[in-house]
Amino acid sequence: MKFQAIAIAAIFVCATAILHDGGQKSLRVAEEPINPNPLDKYPVPTAIRCIINVCIQYMIIMVALAICRSYHELRGSPKGIVEAALTAAAQTLALGPMLCVLCLACRMHVVYTSKGTDDPQMWAQYCMYGCAYALLLSTLVALSIPLIIGKVPKLNKDTGDLESDQSDLEEYKYTLYCVIGLRYLILAMMYGGLCGVIAGIFLYTPPKGTWADDKVPLPAPAPMCTVCMSVGFFTLFLVVFVLQTMSRVTGYSTAKTEAVMLGATRTMELGPMLCILFLAARMRALQMDPTGPGPQRWAQACFYACTFALLTNTLLAIIVPLVVGGEIEETDTSGQTKYKVDNQILGYVLVGLRFLIMFCIYGGATAVIVSIFVIQHPDGPEHTVPVSPAVQCVINLTVQFFFVYLLLWICIAMQELTGYAFKEMRFYAGLEAARATVAFCPMLAILFVATRMRALQMTDNKGAPQSWSQDGMYMATWATLISLSMCLIMGLFIKVETDEDGNVVNKFESWAVAIPVISVRYLSMLLMYGGIVIVVVSIFMITPETANGRGSSYVPAPAVPTY
Repeated sequence: MKFQAIAIAAIFVCATAILHDGGQKSLRVAEEPINPNPLDKYPVPTAIRCIINVCIQYMIIMVALAICRSYHELRGSPKGIVEAALTAAAQTLALGPMLCVLCLACRMHVVYTSKGTDDPQMWAQYCMYGCAYALLLSTLVALSIPLIIGKVPKLNKDTGDLESDQSDLEEYKYTLYCVIGLRYLILAMMYGGLCGVIAGIFLYTPPKGTWADDKVPLPAPAPMCTVCMSVGFFTLFLVVFVLQTMSRVTGYSTAKTEAVMLGATRTMELGPMLCILFLAARMRALQMDPTGPGPQRWAQACFYACTFALLTNTLLAIIVPLVVGGEIEETDTSGQTKYKVDNQILGYVLVGLRFLIMFCIYGGATAVIVSIFVIQHPDGPEHTVPVSPAVQCVINLTVQFFFVYLLLWICIAMQELTGYAFKEMRFYAGLEAARATVAFCPMLAILFVATRMRALQMTDNKGAPQSWSQDGMYMATWATLISLSMCLIMGLFIKVETDEDGNVVNKFESWAVAIPVISVRYLSMLLMYGGIVIVVVSIFMITPETANGRGSSYVPAPAVPTY
């Protein structure tokens, strides 16, 4: 089994090395044309390469983890070192979607500001690569620790970092010190890259003459909201890491503050999905009016409403226990935090704020989806193009994602109001399993938006990905829905159990039940990952002539016959 895990790490290195070679090609300026390949004129942008990099990491780790868990479920054997290593590696990938959506927001801002004629600053592109490879190194470190020492160290379930207390691994303390030092290097690499990408958004200036009187527009609401949520998201993880460092160096326990910050990180789980929905809405608006103001004003107001509601929820999760003196009874799986305070009036106010926050988030997200369908071309409805398949898939994934989180929140709210134990119902266990299923929705949506941006890049905002690429998008989207539906159906008829990490555990009593369940699981997994591979391949193979898939208003001009 150790050799299998080492092989997984080798695949990681090879896959990212290939992407790195291709990525460096997009950063180099060719001194002379080597061949007339049309792709040389439209190299794959750095932001999209970084997204593919992270997506490949997701695919390898999640497939390997699913196979390993199925092996133990069918054999009835306990968890091994390999599964522990893969689980730790999967935890580090939680930062991936927010990192990717920030890179995408940077590119979208630059493309709009330069009217499609320029790329982000060279140093900003290198910062994107720095973030992507820092995430890769972090994943490889988490994957290799159990294999090197032969034991599973204590890891934080929310961040994937080593816990301060490793008393049972005293003989490996020097190895752990080296790992901690490497983690500091990775941390500096990632956060330095993040700061560079954010700076690239605000410091970019287009070539002179792009805008009248050189009056460059400020970042639009969609990229601004993405930056705000990214700053909040990564700041929480940075604070947790700093607190753990202080605890190691000084010996002073920061367990209470760490627990508060980790509870606050749970409230940001909705952030990446909201960000990619905002960017999809802006991409839809710019397709019809490339130099226009973007989505409707009320839709942009909903961007800010969702953003500030989410950040307010996070601030409350920090302020109430640390400043007001209350306690966090629970940070539930719907992203909401339940507080316990001595002042009854304050308690009622906090409950009201929780409901208001959820109304703003879900109501705002619904309004943004509606805005995508009702927005019209400035010249009239007859010029309005249909919603592209990529954006349709993003909306589908968004509905799946928020549907599961909304049902979880309703169950928890009803339990608080009525006292009925909704959490002990079979259906609630099915919802927990569904929550793990939709965790991949943000990454899929980011990949689809990046693919459509690639097609629009080549066709003056008129084209679309190849038809087979769009089929891959539909295939991955509906595979996620199949897996989600299976979780809910099993929750109605079968008792679904989860382990201490929140993962679904299927204890089959007979092969007659095990085979169909495992078959559907791997069928949906095959469809989803097959769709991802198709979409990734299409990004590298697309040309201006083939960027005319379904839903496109772009039709290549017919060749003029010569005589």
